[in-house]
Amino acid sequence: MELSKSEIGVVGWDLFGYPYNLKYPPDKKKYGSENEGYPSWNAEAFFYEFAVQGYELAFRYNGKWYYVQAYADYVASTDSTFHTEFATFPTGNDLIENMDIEGHKLIDILEDLEDVHLA
Repeated sequence: MELSKSEIGVVGWDLFGYPYNLKYPPDKKKYGSENEGYPSWNAEAFFYEFAVQGYELAFRYNGKWYYVQAYADYVASTDSTFHTEFATFPTGNDLIENMDIEGHKLIDILEDLEDVHLA
């Protein structure tokens, strides 16, 4: 399987052929399998569903909605229609680590997000 540019350096495969996040791998021994080996749905949604699988996400922070989209060559924060891009990043991990939300990096407030869901 060929990786898109936005997945290179992010996606690895385990011994059974399942994809996982190389930088932020799941830990099923520590967290179990409920959230694919992550401590919460928020972590699973961003580190696996978005960064690895490429699903669009919608979420709220302090009452405001935010949207992120994965494309073949990059990822972006967008408007609700996924047509207007506000900021772009090379990979999902880069977006998670560097997207600014009200003066906070997304990675630092991940567990404070509300209504995180696949869009």
